[in-house]
Amino acid sequence: MDKPRHAFRHLDLKHLRQLTEVADKGSIRAAAESLAITQPALSRSIRSIENELGLKLIERGPRGAELTPAGARLLSYARIIDANLTSAENELRGLRDRSSRTEQIAFGMSWLTEQLIGAQLIGRVLRERPGVRLTTQVGDYESLAPRIASGRLDFFVGPPPIGGARPGITTQPLTQFPATVLVRAEHPLARQKEVAPHDLVAAHWILPVAGTIPRITYDNSFLRRGIAPPEPMFEVQPLSPVIRQLLRESDLVTILPVVVVEDDVAAGVLKTLPFDDEIAFHIHLTQRQVRYPSAARDYVIDEVKKLFAERARRKAEARPRGWTGTDSRRG
Repeated sequence: MDKPRHAFRHLDLKHLRQLTEVADKGSIRAAAESLAITQPALSRSIRSIENELGLKLIERGPRGAELTPAGARLLSYARIIDANLTSAENELRGLRDRSSRTEQIAFGMSWLTEQLIGAQLIGRVLRERPGVRLTTQVGDYESLAPRIASGRLDFFVGPPPIGGARPGITTQPLTQFPATVLVRAEHPLARQKEVAPHDLVAAHWILPVAGTIPRITYDNSFLRRGIAPPEPMFEVQPLSPVIRQLLRESDLVTILPVVVVEDDVAAGVLKTLPFDDEIAFHIHLTQRQVRYPSAARDYVIDEVKKLFAERARRKAEARPRGWTGTDSRRG
């Protein structure tokens, strides 16, 4: 029993954070850059702990650095320790902030969420709760999951986790938005009476970069029909302004959420093409379960829900009389 106690006495937070970075980054080099230390220094540190524990924690191979079973087990404890430390920090910071009337809330959101309610949310918080300071990060849930699990982000608003919620994480549906295939009004496909799937595959596309949730969603719409997804000529960040600009000026084709192009379609600048009515972006609230959520955190979450509810109400009020609601996803 003496040897394990002696070994673990040398295992400190620095080593746990180093192991976590290697796991998240997938390579010693990238982890060293993130930690602002040299690669040899990180390798020596990890090797020293492996020697102390008598266990191999990381295997270095052609695909980068991968955790061994022992490394994966230690990582699970490292994440728990990091989450508990972050919770303690947040709680103490909350006590300090309440005394100074300033509270910090950090959260993640998808590209679509940012475009639809980001500015409104920040403006509302500034007006109603000037003591709340917001920090936001934009991306997919998967890219931000480690920061949510560790408590560095309070919650995420966007597509739900691909594999479903994990232990300690809850996800709640808020709304959804349909997407459609789009071209400029003068595009040759816009003049065809019928557009077949092979016509779309053969067209020149601009799409979000591979691996992002929007791109996965679009590719799956083709795969559901047994068709290989188109190979894009250009790949950009989801909802980049470049997409709409190039769409207006060239014969490129793309898929976008209807809500972000409604004005262009109504003005006759862009035209939708029939393809797949099942393409939709689901917006969920995903968060780590916490025992004592702060009042400021709950306030920001409530405002997120209100903003989406207000959008849905305005859209419902704008529908013409006699609208049957056949596409409920558009509300």
